[in-house]
Amino acid sequence: MTFGESLMSVLEALVPSPPDESQESTARQFVPLKGLSEKDSLIVDMLNSRGHEEVCYCVCDPDLTDLPIVFASDGFCNFTGYGQNEIEGKNCRFLQGEGTKKEDVDRIRTAIKEERQQSVNLLNYRKDGTSFNNEFFLSPLYDKDGKLVYFIGVQCSVPKLGEGQMPSNPGWVYTQGSHA
Repeated sequence: MTFGESLMSVLEALVPSPPDESQESTARQFVPLKGLSEKDSLIVDMLNSRGHEEVCYCVCDPDLTDLPIVFASDGFCNFTGYGQNEIEGKNCRFLQGEGTKKEDVDRIRTAIKEERQQSVNLLNYRKDGTSFNNEFFLSPLYDKDGKLVYFIGVQCSVPKLGEGQMPSNPGWVYTQGSHA
């Protein structure tokens, strides 16, 4: 089984197909303006695919000042209560609030600086001020030559704060080729 087949198998197990197989996704789709490696294209294709309309993710551009969001999924907007026009062009820190721990934010900053994947379980806030326990997964996305072109962040609401909840996050699962 190839890496792509393994990831698709995990995807199909996590998200059931909608009843009408002929319909395409109605969600806004991330279309990279920069080329992606085959592996990273596959992750984006899975998140853009039908049945993933409510997956909560955003894409940030490391070539722009302050690492702004250049794409927010419909799932991200619906879950946080913010519209795309309120999100895109801003750094993700607007989700932080009084209860967000500095150590959790520092883990994200370190992963960005080191261009590596990171799962962080932290407290974030919606537009209406309500908090949620976020099992956040961050991953760098590279072009075919290995140059960093984006970061993708996948947010997943979980029932409690604490370690060991990574399998709840589809972004984390999609990067694990051995879970098929």
